[in-house]
Amino acid sequence: MNTGTVRIRKWTSTRLAAAVPARSRKATLRHRQSGIAAVEFALLAPPLLVIVLGIAQFGWLMANYVMVTNAASSAARYFASQRGTATPYTSTKTQVVTSAAYLATGNLSITTYVNGTQCTSDSDCATDLSAAANSPATVTVTYSSFSPLFKGKLAGLVSMPASLNSTMVERVQ
Repeated sequence: MNTGTVRIRKWTSTRLAAAVPARSRKATLRHRQSGIAAVEFALLAPPLLVIVLGIAQFGWLMANYVMVTNAASSAARYFASQRGTATPYTSTKTQVVTSAAYLATGNLSITTYVNGTQCTSDSDCATDLSAAANSPATVTVTYSSFSPLFKGKLAGLVSMPASLNSTMVERVQ
């Protein structure tokens, strides 16, 4: 029994020759794939950028529309409760401006109807509201200068609106 000897494996020329081409094949494959990430990025970046910008545009539209709708809803509730007051139209306009504080308030317009009849002044609205218990009071808020983040159409698809409007109806109390 040989306990103190160590066997050393000798490399023969056939083993060495078989090992070298396998390493060079891997190196060649790695060398061929070195620019593949740049090509994939160049192909995928434009569609991903369009998707991200579309999401931003839609988010901007929805945020503005929600503000206009909230202003119309608040104004309709307020207008319907103004029976017997002297300045229902002016107070309702103030309510719209207060509710839509993040919008350009100079571009907001309000249209009020009591029982299907439009009123455009405090005296008209006060008269119409006093005689219209349990009738519908309608308020329409229009934001005339909605400016999208990106103007125009994308490849002939849907374009963004130039104005946003919302109509709300409440019963006169």
